[in-house]
Amino acid sequence: MYEGKHSAAKPRKRDYIRVFTLWALMIALFVGAGSFVFARILEERIHTGTPAHGADEELACNAPEENEPATFLLLGSDTRGGEDERGLADTIMVLRVNPDKKIGYLISIPRDTRVDIPGKGKRKINAAYQYGGPDLMIETVEDFLGLDINHYAVVDFQGFKDIIDALGGIDIDVEKRLVDDRHQIDIRPGYQHLDGEEALKYVRIRRVDDDFGRIERQQKFLKAVMDKLLRVSSLLRIPQLADITSRNLKTDPELGVTRMIGYGKNFKSLGRENLHMVTVPGTPQEIGGGSYVIADEGELAWILERIRSDLPLELTEEEKENLNIRVEVQNGSGTAGIAHKMAEKLGALNFKIREVGNAQSFTYYDTQIIASEEKAELARRVQSKLGFGRVVVEGASSETIDVLVIVGRDYSRMIGESDD
Repeated sequence: MYEGKHSAAKPRKRDYIRVFTLWALMIALFVGAGSFVFARILEERIHTGTPAHGADEELACNAPEENEPATFLLLGSDTRGGEDERGLADTIMVLRVNPDKKIGYLISIPRDTRVDIPGKGKRKINAAYQYGGPDLMIETVEDFLGLDINHYAVVDFQGFKDIIDALGGIDIDVEKRLVDDRHQIDIRPGYQHLDGEEALKYVRIRRVDDDFGRIERQQKFLKAVMDKLLRVSSLLRIPQLADITSRNLKTDPELGVTRMIGYGKNFKSLGRENLHMVTVPGTPQEIGGGSYVIADEGELAWILERIRSDLPLELTEEEKENLNIRVEVQNGSGTAGIAHKMAEKLGALNFKIREVGNAQSFTYYDTQIIASEEKAELARRVQSKLGFGRVVVEGASSETIDVLVIVGRDYSRMIGESDD
């Protein structure tokens, strides 16, 4: 049995199947649709009335402070065997919401992404759930993304069709004809009204494209479900939806009714337009006879820094212009790795990082942003986007660098890094 920093009690036997749409219920809850009634019903059913869904598990998740960013791991598992089998994580998403900045992100992780699973080595990320349940999956995702998980939810696919049918079906623009003779799937292109059975086929079909295409369809479907849930007419369906959800949802013990209501109040002003959906970038690759997705580390680092900085994933016109500003970053504080962290931050703001290294000394307390007189305006732009640092105008222009940033101890202390 896996034992780690998120150790949990042995789970009860259960059979999880693929799920997707119930996550829309959670997200709709977080943006304020009938949060009190929905949360109260879920609390009574999930944590007190449904022990078979894991009410005895004690996985240690750390709930955030009020108005602090909250990060949720959302899982659906694919169990094909008997009750003794835990199953692979068929769908993996991370929901992060900052109510103070009124921005949220839904990160989809391709299930074949090759990562380090603690104690297991390089594996497909979906295997972490089978090896160690939510416990090991949380640790694996935290290590992979560098984001602390505050709560988790594992949802069962059994209620999928009931949820969609309870909503009266979903209208969606099918992007192309989707055919899979093996599973008797044939969905025509164009605007379609999908009942539970057809919706199930739409989100499940695999043979028409790769994992990225499937994720794109799931995200598109999720938006359609959210739109339907947030209509006034759907509020009347909350008791029925909550009843279905309670039979197909397991969460960590910390995500009780009080926190659900709190999240609902804090997140209600977010709005779907401020929820940014993104897929971990990568490319399919064959390794040792197995098919994997290899994450693009550079692009992923950019996305994660944008998320940590609570910035939209779409660049502003000013940020697009930043790509023309060439920046060198030097460590002037002596804190190991601080220049690379600054480079990641500046890269997330779309500045072009040309070099990263050490300054001539480690005696800088204040971060300095240096440029020649003719490029002083570029230094001021860098300072404006960073929100700190001192602009220094000196020296002659360089042919390869526009702005030099020497990272001081102020930044080390700002992000909680020791400069000893």
